[in-house]
Amino acid sequence: MREDRTGKPRARLKGALRIGALVIALGFMVALVSTQWQALQAFQWQVRPAWLALSLVGLWLAWLLELSVWRFLLSTLGGNLRWGRAAETWFLSNIVRYIPGNVWQFLGMAELAADDGVSRVTTFTSIALHQALSTAVGMVLAAVYFAVAGKGAWLDTVRPFLWLVPLGLLLCNPRFLEWSLNTLLRLFKRPPIKVTLTWRQLGLILLGYLGVWLIMGSAFALLAASLTPVTPQQVGALIATWAAAYVIGYLSLLTPGGLGVREGVMILLLAPLFPAPVPTIIALAARLWMIVGEVVAAAIALIVRTRERRASGGEGDAGIEAASAERGAPLPALPLTKDG
Repeated sequence: MREDRTGKPRARLKGALRIGALVIALGFMVALVSTQWQALQAFQWQVRPAWLALSLVGLWLAWLLELSVWRFLLSTLGGNLRWGRAAETWFLSNIVRYIPGNVWQFLGMAELAADDGVSRVTTFTSIALHQALSTAVGMVLAAVYFAVAGKGAWLDTVRPFLWLVPLGLLLCNPRFLEWSLNTLLRLFKRPPIKVTLTWRQLGLILLGYLGVWLIMGSAFALLAASLTPVTPQQVGALIATWAAAYVIGYLSLLTPGGLGVREGVMILLLAPLFPAPVPTIIALAARLWMIVGEVVAAAIALIVRTRERRASGGEGDAGIEAASAERGAPLPALPLTKDG
């Protein structure tokens, strides 16, 4: 009885904090726009459709590579998903990450993968490894660029610390990753897992994530070029800006999809490159760009999955669900998040 009495207020408090974080994020977005509203109205909009289309193609290519790296990571843990089903799982779950709470996407991935017989523990483990390794690579990429070529008084202050960021790759040691994950699982009273990554596999995965960041950052540069002239010298800064803003938005945890935080970081880093209000325009366009890309990808995945269900008459999934129920019971929601 005592647990019920204390559990409900805590749940209400968490719900209130999540709603509050979302309201603050939306308020921050409104403030960003309102401070430059007159400049935004006076801006000569000249969208270049070809560059915009190419940027979306680049964004989807980056996601497909990221999906392939995650699928490989999942396979090293014993979870096997054919590529098409992995794509459906990835893109269908991706669309719910804007719901406050930060765990719904991963709960969705675990349940969809369970339809194909992959245990929920294995899926959660792969997601945790994916987030840790991808974030580490993005952080190092941004830190190295701004340490070498970043301009601004505040960057001069933090530059010595930026050179320390690459040391974080040492934490990608498979044994350390295993210890970290098992420490987290013990908090939720779950059985320990075994990280079976070899150094060769880890190296390939890190290179894969580097490719993801470079392709997605280049797609972001194409998006910027669709709105304003971009010089070849600015492309590197745009790639690093995307990585930095994405990672910081992800690490903010409180806001769904890094809403508001990512845009604020992006505007700060783009200010030395473009006159106002161009950084604000690019930041807001990048949010809409991501949402459109995710909705289109999720819609395609939903159509494909619906057709597969109709073709199988629903019997295949039902049988797999029964098998997966024996392989792994649902996990409690782990405090993980993924930004996009």
